[in-house]
Amino acid sequence: MDLLLAFLGFIVCMTVSLALDITMLLPLGIGLILFSSLALRRGFSLKQLLRFAADSLKESFIVVGILLIIGCLTGMWRMSGTVAYFVTLGVSAIPPQIFILSAFLMSSLMAYALGTSFGVTATAGVILMSIANAGGVDPVLSAGAILSGVYVGDRGSPAASSANLVAVLTHTDMRKNVREMLKCSIVPFLLCCVIYGLLSLKAPMQSVDTGILNMLGEEFSLRWYCIIPAVLMIVLPFCKMSIKLSMAVSLAASVAVAMLVQQVNLLECLKVMILGYTADNSALSGMISGGGVISMLEICGILMLSCSYGTIFEGTGLIASVNEKICRVADKIGRFPAMLLLGTLTPAVFCNQTVATIMQSNLSNGLYGDSDDEKNSKMIDIENSVILVAGLVPWCIACSVPLAMLNADARAIPAGFYLWLVPLWWLLRSKINSKKKSLGVK
Repeated sequence: MDLLLAFLGFIVCMTVSLALDITMLLPLGIGLILFSSLALRRGFSLKQLLRFAADSLKESFIVVGILLIIGCLTGMWRMSGTVAYFVTLGVSAIPPQIFILSAFLMSSLMAYALGTSFGVTATAGVILMSIANAGGVDPVLSAGAILSGVYVGDRGSPAASSANLVAVLTHTDMRKNVREMLKCSIVPFLLCCVIYGLLSLKAPMQSVDTGILNMLGEEFSLRWYCIIPAVLMIVLPFCKMSIKLSMAVSLAASVAVAMLVQQVNLLECLKVMILGYTADNSALSGMISGGGVISMLEICGILMLSCSYGTIFEGTGLIASVNEKICRVADKIGRFPAMLLLGTLTPAVFCNQTVATIMQSNLSNGLYGDSDDEKNSKMIDIENSVILVAGLVPWCIACSVPLAMLNADARAIPAGFYLWLVPLWWLLRSKINSKKKSLGVK
């Protein structure tokens, strides 16, 4: 009963925070106090809890370091013209007859390069929606295609904070994870291309507004060199270079492009890495400005507090009874179906993808063994459930924030086909594999 009360108190705090638009750090801090108090009440010492928290910080610092580099990257990619060149090149090449498909593919490519759903939505997504509205394309379908595309990268990019978080939680290799995620999403991705292609033919763009492209051309010197930082970020991890080193090389390239092409000095680059980029043209400010280490500070705080929950839960055994119940559910319906159920409940309750991911990882500990194969299975099950399902829950910030940026509403969610086709495809595969296993078929 005391555990249930602690969870209810935590959920109420999260709900109030979401309703009042208060930072998630506050309810996470209150929740940590609630669960720590419960552990103290059950006989654990403050020294033990502090040790658990210290252990979680060591683990979270791996992801925090990557997040800070990503902050520097997103700022510099804006200043160097990489984002603007990506957008200009993509929009200029979009045939009006296949605008919705092109919006999906362009969002996918940009999100894979940048590794951020919010960053791509706020830049390419906003511009694509502006062009769609001006061209008479159905805004619901356009928003759905963009939402799908940005989550292709948010789930599977080597630069994605969520992918790096899952790698740390499951103790798996990030480069192998990226390859595995690509393999298991090929069919859903191709299905999305077919669906968005057909929808494009049914609802083509009537006219093209190049006003935004002209403004981007005035803001930046757009040459092919501008795309080099993004190309490096996409290619290097597949050349067996570590994620951090790939990011460092991409960051160095973006600094070089900014200095040589955009004619800015090193001091300005350092400032953008820390504080983010601010566009000179006020009309572009909402689309291009942003990034920098400062943009990642709240996410880093959320991550460190959330990771503390995991070590406290594991060290104190507070949720051992919950783990057992989840194992019993998995025995009845299957392991991935149980993970998909968890991956739906956690973002619905905690309204935050990062918190939901960590909670799902903690609650599912009893479902997986310690072998490398079991760790990989847990990784892909998390990636194919909560990471994407969070983008389908209207009140979860993983969904509500991108929709708000696109000036769209919940009607666009069903049109975000990638977000639900991947979990459904993996659910179908898990059912088929379970049936083969029960029949003794290899």
